Amino acid sequence: MRSNIGTRIAAAALLAASVAGAAVAQLAHREVGQKPEAGVDSVVTIGSPLLKRYNMIVVPGVILERDVDVDLGMQGDVRISAGSPMKAETDTPKKLRVCTVAKDTYTNMMNQTGGACLTDRDRDGTFDSVSAQSIMGTTKLLKEPVPYTVTGVPEGFGENNHQAVLIYQGASAGTLRLSYREFSNDMARPAFTEDLSFPITGTYPQTVTWRDTKITLLGLGGDGLRYRVEAAAK
Repeated sequence: MRSNIGTRIAAAALLAASVAGAAVAQLAHREVGQKPEAGVDSVVTIGSPLLKRYNMIVVPGVILERDVDVDLGMQGDVRISAGSPMKAETDTPKKLRVCTVAKDTYTNMMNQTGGACLTDRDRDGTFDSVSAQSIMGTTKLLKEPVPYTVTGVPEGFGENNHQAVLIYQGASAGTLRLSYREFSNDMARPAFTEDLSFPITGTYPQTVTWRDTKITLLGLGGDGLRYRVEAAAK
């Protein structure tokens, strides 16, 4: 009898886990668009995206608000940068567990890499423990809670996922510098990068064009570059 009860409890636990995982998976959806939208005046600072265009599968997840750098001793270490997208694996009113899209955030003593996970065990809006994604016994409490922002994040892998980003690298001596990064299928790393430069003057507004993108520069000041992405001609 005890054996049967134990079997039923284990089966119920497995069913609950699979249902929870399915609930997270069902929330995956495709998003197509760009940020900022055409015709919207915006401001960008050096190192930040000036324009994003995307056609990708988005899943529930979070964006970290500060770095995670944890030494696991003989089990290796975890390094996750602020801003990294992390996918939700367990999402209940009492617990949130997320894991990195990138698969080089955990490194063991043999320099083998894998994903890392963070857990908010009381859903207070901060993560309180870290672990390697697929290795038991690596969980460690964080010395300081890590805040995060709940959002949709790229699934990371799969066909027909695409994202293109223009990063603002600064403007000086009559030159606007941008970096183009293109992601395909694996959203953790760019498949193609290109450094771009455009001649500009000290008079605003002025326009720069690259491929099918026209950007009106509205001004440059201490708060960053003010600009507007123009709507495509019809």
